Amino acid sequence: MSVMAFFAIVLAIAGLFTGGYFLWLAGFMLVCLFLLAEGVFIEPKRLKITRLRRPLVKNPKVWLKAVFIADLHAGSNKSKSWYDGMWNKIKQLGPELLLIGGDCVVGDPKFIDKLDGLEKVSPRLGKYFVLGNHDYLDDPQAVKEQVEAWGCEDLTNKSHGIKFQGQDLRLVGMDETLFGKPDFNFVRDPSVPTVCLSHQADNLLDMKEGQADLVLCGHAHGGQIRFPLIGSVVVPSKLKKADMGFRVINGLPTFITTGIGEVLIRARLFCPPEIVVLELGL
Repeated sequence: MSVMAFFAIVLAIAGLFTGGYFLWLAGFMLVCLFLLAEGVFIEPKRLKITRLRRPLVKNPKVWLKAVFIADLHAGSNKSKSWYDGMWNKIKQLGPELLLIGGDCVVGDPKFIDKLDGLEKVSPRLGKYFVLGNHDYLDDPQAVKEQVEAWGCEDLTNKSHGIKFQGQDLRLVGMDETLFGKPDFNFVRDPSVPTVCLSHQADNLLDMKEGQADLVLCGHAHGGQIRFPLIGSVVVPSKLKKADMGFRVINGLPTFITTGIGEVLIRARLFCPPEIVVLELGL
């Protein structure tokens, strides 16, 4: 970056005297330098709050506040203090429920220690998680045991009933698509609103319409690098258009978060880390 900045400044000075292509080239290099600095040093440290208000029944009687995060990717990119700030932000949001969509670590299971602030987040209705592909690649048992030790319940291929102000909610968790064995045969009670937690959106290709009222996914990171009008450059999914935000996939209402951490490259552009605040109508 220093070399690019030096040449951009030299070209800018040359352009002032010579004009023409030197000035255009200098401007182009300065824009590239800005984008590089934004993507590597600024945007990965930002934390966006996205809010989704979604009725799960026709005439909701109560609204439950939940927080959904995924792809924490605790590794070499973000410091423990950054994650501590994230947990503090979640506590300030005051959720009744916390849902974690997998990929707690990347590269080495020892990095799970960076997430120990999770223990201090205590939503009244509990904390639930599923495993992601990087959890499986590192050490799924070590990740599972440590996250459970911080008070979270493993929802992988399981379901759990919750009662909130007299209304019922069912949580269902799907195993990871690539390395796990997702159970697609769960049968829902149509009288009970159901939220499904799945690391990858690809699981929806094997789910049936009506199996859940809302599916929460991660994995795609929104592509990490996005451009105006073009969108994401690379989407690690069979569902190339299902990279972020609210979608209806296979007849199932779905929200895909851009995630918290990064993978492969330490960069994000027009795609900051995201905490999703859900208002679920029951």
